[in-house]
Amino acid sequence: MAGNVDYARLLLGLGLRQFSMNSAQLLCIKQCVLSTSLPEIVTLTQRILLANDPQKIHELLDKLNAA
Repeated sequence: MAGNVDYARLLLGLGLRQFSMNSAQLLCIKQCVLSTSLPEIVTLTQRILLANDPQKIHELLDKLNAA
């Protein structure tokens, strides 16, 4: 999961700071992490955790990955 760009920011927002992944994914994930604003994704992650509607969760995940 940590090697999936779609979930890397979510994991950061949940507080994870160490990831294990295949070396082929390392550069892509590193770029994602370095271009991420932690305060912004923490806020979005909290909104995802509080959301009850699956459609709203998908919208927030899309917004998180666009950040």
